[in-house]
Amino acid sequence: MPLLRHEWFLLRKDRMLAFSAALLLGLMALGLYNGWRFTRDLRTYQQRLVTQETERRARLAEQAEALRQGRGPELPPWKSPAMPVPVGNTLVQPEALLPPGPLGAFTVGQMDLLPSAYQVSLQGRLTDFARDTLEHPVHLATGTLDLSFVLLYLLPLFALAFSFDLVSREREDGTLRLVLVQATGLRGWALRRLAVRAGVLLGLCVLAGVAGSALTGGAGGLGRLAGWLTLVVGYGAFWFALALAVNARSLSSATNALVLVGAWLVLVVVVPAVAQLGVSGLYPVPSRVALVGATREASLEAQKRGSEVLSAYFEDHPELAPKGAKAEGYWPTALAVQDEAARATAPVVAAFQSQLERQQDALGVLRFLSPALAFQQALQDVAGTGGSRHEHFLRQVDHFHTTWREALLPRVFSGATLGAAEHARLPRFAYVEQPGTDIVPQVALGLLALVLPTLLALGLGLAWLGRPRIA
Repeated sequence: MPLLRHEWFLLRKDRMLAFSAALLLGLMALGLYNGWRFTRDLRTYQQRLVTQETERRARLAEQAEALRQGRGPELPPWKSPAMPVPVGNTLVQPEALLPPGPLGAFTVGQMDLLPSAYQVSLQGRLTDFARDTLEHPVHLATGTLDLSFVLLYLLPLFALAFSFDLVSREREDGTLRLVLVQATGLRGWALRRLAVRAGVLLGLCVLAGVAGSALTGGAGGLGRLAGWLTLVVGYGAFWFALALAVNARSLSSATNALVLVGAWLVLVVVVPAVAQLGVSGLYPVPSRVALVGATREASLEAQKRGSEVLSAYFEDHPELAPKGAKAEGYWPTALAVQDEAARATAPVVAAFQSQLERQQDALGVLRFLSPALAFQQALQDVAGTGGSRHEHFLRQVDHFHTTWREALLPRVFSGATLGAAEHARLPRFAYVEQPGTDIVPQVALGLLALVLPTLLALGLGLAWLGRPRIA
């Protein structure tokens, strides 16, 4: 205990370390504010879309009922709220929205890159890239300065600043022998000193996380917050363990700093970048231009065979075939052509999705090469701002698209119209949050990828300290 109190006394007297701690707190506060502002703006934007859709549905239902009763002005068929095709394609424009992640204020993750809003129609889902949610390309490339950005890139530097001269300073000052007279050994003294410094710095990170959770209303619950804090502590512990191992090699303080900064550059910057480039080269996705070209060719070919396609469509969907009459007209044929084009391009779309999945699986394995890569992926998973939650969202959008078509296609082929009651029964999208059972395995793998190198660095450091060079 006297040695711990003495180390705490030295930390308080070191103005540079005190300034570093204050700077880290300020950066974490700035990152938390940026994340909170991003999620606030996204919620406001999505609430505006919901309000507009609600008003739009109510107006269309009123107009459709007026047309059914012979009141109101006559409208062209492609603009009529009583006709199922314009209602399903352009008039209602149902919104499928992905809310901000449960810990989105902590970790923006990929939410500023992946679309969180889709407009669903009879044709498919339309990505909402064209509205006022676009960010500057440079900002998207560099990422948002949120709390996780500060912890991922800057926490290691602060940890190294706290511990790069953990043992070497006393050796260079010639006071190491004097210190060891009062300690039980070099290992015990170094570990206690490391524990105090790590406890101060990581304690500030935990404090920032708890304060951020309180300020954001406890979004995400205690489970996600506990997982997030565990990952932060595990990531910081790795860098402190690495500093201990480097100090145990009996190098000078300047050399320690150079080696540790080099390790930061390799593990935080180089390895993740090389891993991403390697995965993209190993599993290249098909060209989007080729996908667009294939879709256009399939559409043109299907249009040439309009009647054949419509007949084949009714063979595949006999429940939609009209009774006692042959369905003709632009809309039934157009919908059948669209489905035929989608079927023809399905292999290209499947190949595109398959390559993306292979890339994600490869990055999941490569996370063991870099604690920074493992930390980033696990933080996004636990915060609900990564690819896993977005895939969960897309599956629900696809299901809603199927439900939307099932509600309107029978009326398209039967020629039935819509009134207020039919408008009221049209489905609405409601996002169901990703279950915790999908998150825990990914976060556990990320934590394992942090624990293994931490134990390795700690073990090497303690082994090397067992053969000390005092002077």
